[in-house]
Amino acid sequence: MITRKTIISKTHYGLKIYSYILRQFYPKETVLFVNGKQCKPTFNPFVPVKHRSLSIQVVNNQAVYHDLKHTNFKGDVFNFAQLYFKMDTQEELLIKINDALHLRLENIISDYQTKLQRINLALEQIPDNQKTPKFSYYSKNLYNLYPSTTVDIFETYLMLTNTIRKHKTQTLRKLSTLQHQKKYKKNHFDYVTFSGIFIKRNNTSLIKHSGLLTIDIDGIYDRKKLQEIREILLNDPYFSTELLFTSPRGNGLKWIIRISLLQVSHKDYFKAVSTYLKQTYHIEIDTSGGDVSRGCLLPYDPQAYIHPKYIS
Repeated sequence: MITRKTIISKTHYGLKIYSYILRQFYPKETVLFVNGKQCKPTFNPFVPVKHRSLSIQVVNNQAVYHDLKHTNFKGDVFNFAQLYFKMDTQEELLIKINDALHLRLENIISDYQTKLQRINLALEQIPDNQKTPKFSYYSKNLYNLYPSTTVDIFETYLMLTNTIRKHKTQTLRKLSTLQHQKKYKKNHFDYVTFSGIFIKRNNTSLIKHSGLLTIDIDGIYDRKKLQEIREILLNDPYFSTELLFTSPRGNGLKWIIRISLLQVSHKDYFKAVSTYLKQTYHIEIDTSGGDVSRGCLLPYDPQAYIHPKYIS
């Protein structure tokens, strides 16, 4: 199982983590000279001037560091790893270390199907007028197909407005090519499936539909135009906005609305809303997003809109 303790045990007190990171910056150097539980000072890639000022030693069975010239630069091996990997959560950092160093620690997923069935049963006991839509959350990146937990609109809003996502969102938007942006966001952003709770993210593994639909409006590079569309959606007389936020690359919007599947299927409802937006407002949407298992990446958006009912 991936924990701090198991990673320390597989990386010789964490020294292999330091070695891996330092080699990324200094591939032609011998980056660590280990003598027992003390290392000779080595280059520090996270300070402005290249000096052999990074001191690493094993204390209480864990390798810690401090800089001989910058006294405030100190911490344990996981702090050092975070400086390089820049992950959103501790869980993601541990998984990233496991993957990067090929430690082959098993990322154990609990009996999630049983857990989802209990959640589903509990939801069925709540009166309709009190239900808050629930859907699956996936940590790590878009290649992770197994949910980490179940969340609701308000929890997702808190994630969107949390500054912990600011660094990755800014990094993505600074990338110069579309190809690099697409690759980066697929590898570095966690996501949700707004339309329901899943065992695994595919159209055949839906446990319960949330009653939500995601409309993805993309390719709007004019900020004024993007703001105009935002206001149109928020003031639409037919569809109440549950959640609205800017897309990871900053040139689009994610519009989350309520739907009813009593008489119309998810896919048909998606087509109907797409046609409505095109005919009424001349807004073109990404028509590839009609699948019920469509994943929606979570960027940083301090201006994200949430329906006031969830706040109250």
